[in-house]
Amino acid sequence: MSQMLGLGRLFNLGVSVTTAKNRFNMRDCDQVGILMVGATAVSNLILNECNAATGGTEQALAVVTTYWTQAAASAPTAWTKVPQGAASTVPSINGGLTYFEVSGVSMSDGFTYLDVTHATATMIFVLHSLDVKRAPENLRSAVL
Repeated sequence: MSQMLGLGRLFNLGVSVTTAKNRFNMRDCDQVGILMVGATAVSNLILNECNAATGGTEQALAVVTTYWTQAAASAPTAWTKVPQGAASTVPSINGGLTYFEVSGVSMSDGFTYLDVTHATATMIFVLHSLDVKRAPENLRSAVL
């Protein structure tokens, strides 16, 4: 029996370290989950939409109305749901996890890339609801 992997069938992954602001193309997926890990201070992540892989226009994407936190990554607790007014900022948890999702339909016309920045955390992008399923080795880089 062959194994069905989630990577390539259900999701693609990418990473953006602190202020690197890697841009992730939403071309091949409908949604992205963003997991913030390793924050060493409580400060805000900033979510932007962009209309080019590099350069172009970058603007705040104020669509995050709910995020979830776990107080300590080393000793995981239950996720805590946190509602907020629509914003382009999401606070980190010092030593914990923060997760939120962005739908591709919430982006402005002509904008197909997302980037985020945070002073100390690493962000893991989980691009899911893939339009085209591929073997992991045939996936396009999420950063294009």
